[in-house]
Amino acid sequence: MAALNKLAIRGIRSFDDKQISVIEFFTPVTVIVGHNGSGKTTIIECLKYATTGDQPPNTRGGAFVHDPKMANEKEVKAQVKLRFVSASGTRMLAVRNLSVTAKKTSGLTMKTLEGILALADGNAEKGSKRGVISTKCAELDTEIPQLLGVSKAVLENVIFCHQEDSYWPLAEPSTLKKKFDDIFEATSSAGTPKLSTPSRLYERSVLPISRPKKNI
Repeated sequence: MAALNKLAIRGIRSFDDKQISVIEFFTPVTVIVGHNGSGKTTIIECLKYATTGDQPPNTRGGAFVHDPKMANEKEVKAQVKLRFVSASGTRMLAVRNLSVTAKKTSGLTMKTLEGILALADGNAEKGSKRGVISTKCAELDTEIPQLLGVSKAVLENVIFCHQEDSYWPLAEPSTLKKKFDDIFEATSSAGTPKLSTPSRLYERSVLPISRPKKNI
């Protein structure tokens, strides 16, 4: 069974870019508590980013990375590192890298740098090519969900669903159907029956109620 071991964060949101913050996950459950603004949501965002490569909503333009103005730097390099056990029991290491540069006029320029997907051993952590599976971001986006044994749609919409996107079950029927099709992979191959629209499922589940006869 797949499991998460450790998460290291540097230069993401309020996490400082000069030091690495590490959280260790325990079995069967890990409870994350803290004051408002302490970074609880950021941890979930980093888990989603490490496993899917997708950044949180409304973070275009470098908002996901620690602000260079706060760090008094022209450039901030961020990193998310995840140690996990694959569904087959193999210990893996995934590393995602970002950089944000402050423009001369105003605004930020964000770049997605090469990452690392490797076997979790000493050689991989020291930068050795031995045990490295891939460094391309697109391949990481595909390989990591497969190693975890969970589709990307489930990681995005269920396991690591952002609080701003958590209301998708209340969306319009067409949007909701697409979400369910992605989660259950109903449109992944030809010949696979598609799910019925939620409105039709609801209509089928509602039975007519007969009125009781009046006592004579």
